[in-house]
Amino acid sequence: MSSPAAQPLRSFRDYSDGEIVADGAVHAAALVAGVIGFSVLFQKVAMVGAYSDGVAMAVYAAGFFLLFGFSCAYNMAPPSAAKTLLRRFDHASIYLMIGGTYTALLSQARASFWTVALGAFVWTAALSGASVKLFLPGRLDRFAVRLYLALGWSAVVAVKPLFASLPADTLVFVFFGGVLYSIGVAFHLWESLKYQNAIWHSCVTAAAACHFAGVFQAVGR
Repeated sequence: MSSPAAQPLRSFRDYSDGEIVADGAVHAAALVAGVIGFSVLFQKVAMVGAYSDGVAMAVYAAGFFLLFGFSCAYNMAPPSAAKTLLRRFDHASIYLMIGGTYTALLSQARASFWTVALGAFVWTAALSGASVKLFLPGRLDRFAVRLYLALGWSAVVAVKPLFASLPADTLVFVFFGGVLYSIGVAFHLWESLKYQNAIWHSCVTAAAACHFAGVFQAVGR
């Protein structure tokens, strides 16, 4: 396997100082909100949840902070071998965030064949996708975007048991979070747009907030 330094960075246009500052502000806001939000979530789990809920939320929190932490480090770093390596972890952590979010949601649903199968499928795909990003960097990038979306919307295969066992407001938050992620992908691909990166990451942050609200509503219900 070639060294990280041998893996070329994607050729994007140069971002202005204003774009970099805006993108950094979005990441900082997401991370601060995450620290506050997960502190409140774990407090709620301690009061009304079970031990298994705490484990599921820990997996969810790990996915969240890995995603925004690596994304911030990668997008703020200047072009270098380190940035190339950070890109691997940034893209791999997207899969872990999807898996963690599903873990949190499914932990609040009644166990059934469909919910267990959905969780197994999501994590199998997420770990496979993350492995490709870590060990085969730069490969299948366009396919990876499709896989992110497919994984995010894979809950539709278990929509009936999820409707039967999760609060309606949770499902509304989850749906709108998925819509925001999907809209954000358009900005992710629109590389020539001014402030494209900050807009894309704003969509990701808003979507993550919707999913967090959905999980928070479900705990203890």
